[in-house]
Amino acid sequence: MSSTFEMDENGLCIIRCDPPVNGSDSFVFQPEVIASWKVLLGLASTREAIAAIMQGREDTSRYDPKTGRGVWTGAFEALESALADSATEVSMLASDGEILDDPLTAARNKTREGMSLPVMSNETDARMRIALTVDGSDVEASSGIDMACTRNIDGLDEFLNDDSSKNMLDECEERFFASLMPLIKEG
Repeated sequence: MSSTFEMDENGLCIIRCDPPVNGSDSFVFQPEVIASWKVLLGLASTREAIAAIMQGREDTSRYDPKTGRGVWTGAFEALESALADSATEVSMLASDGEILDDPLTAARNKTREGMSLPVMSNETDARMRIALTVDGSDVEASSGIDMACTRNIDGLDEFLNDDSSKNMLDECEERFFASLMPLIKEG
């Protein structure tokens, strides 16, 4: 029994799971998916994003075919609003009754709930943000996603520690942010 990670000739990340994770024996995704999940869900590391991809299960009952709104819509809108520095209409009340301080965290938590992933409290979010800005090390912080499913995947640590992989993922994240930034008109 051994799980493996590889990047194929088409640039796809492939994880073959033995034993299966969350009922799946494999996961196939583009590196851009890692970047978008990391940003949209407020994840602390690439490993945490991969763990979320492996564990997340979308609640499709939250999809509204009339409006096209789904689990991810609020997180996209809140992030776009944050980048545009404007207010967003997001409920600041978590499912447990906690009032969230930040509309982006509130939207991320609604998406996390819709993906069957753990939500972040205000305290966890604040501690994680401080740790990420103060700590310049490569320590893999967590926003609450269980990363145990990624610990024994042959090839994953090499991918995560490889400078060219890190650069590629940074570029994916930059392109993702650029796609959400409001257009700036010149002159």
